Amino acid sequence: MKRFYSHQLILSLAFFSAIFLAGCNIKGFFIKSSDDPVWVEPGKPAASAEGEASVDMNSPGAKVYKRICNACHGESGKGMAGIYPPLAGSALMQGDAAKPIKIVLHGFSGKIEREGQTYNGVMTGWGAALSDQDIADVLTFVRSSFGNTAGAVTASEVKGVRDATAGHSKPMAESEL
Repeated sequence: MKRFYSHQLILSLAFFSAIFLAGCNIKGFFIKSSDDPVWVEPGKPAASAEGEASVDMNSPGAKVYKRICNACHGESGKGMAGIYPPLAGSALMQGDAAKPIKIVLHGFSGKIEREGQTYNGVMTGWGAALSDQDIADVLTFVRSSFGNTAGAVTASEVKGVRDATAGHSKPMAESEL
């Protein structure tokens, strides 16, 4: 009987130690993250890594981003290496606005390489769920956030691309952008 209690005690200690360590999350042991939390004084704008004020996270575009894009591309826009490409510092996001408009409208499928990482997945198209204004807002947000410095996207630009690609029924491939 004494042996039974000692095994039970050892198992209990191991279980509670694992729970404790998971709660402490020894830097990257249980959860891998490249973004350490940063304290932001309530009522003050958050500062970026460069020290400048960040964008308005309550803007219409930020709200669409949080609702739809954040799950894959992350709060910081860095994506997930090998799975979801980064939007932060993205040449595609900062170039011709028609390319990201096509991607948001119709989705994307196929193998691509971004910043030395290969991605081969499928992004859902959001053209049926989002209005031209929603797409313009979220792309304006992304193109001016996460270190990106591109200009705003207008609803009329989105409508023009939507009309020009209306017959497109599958996700875009990189060659179609």
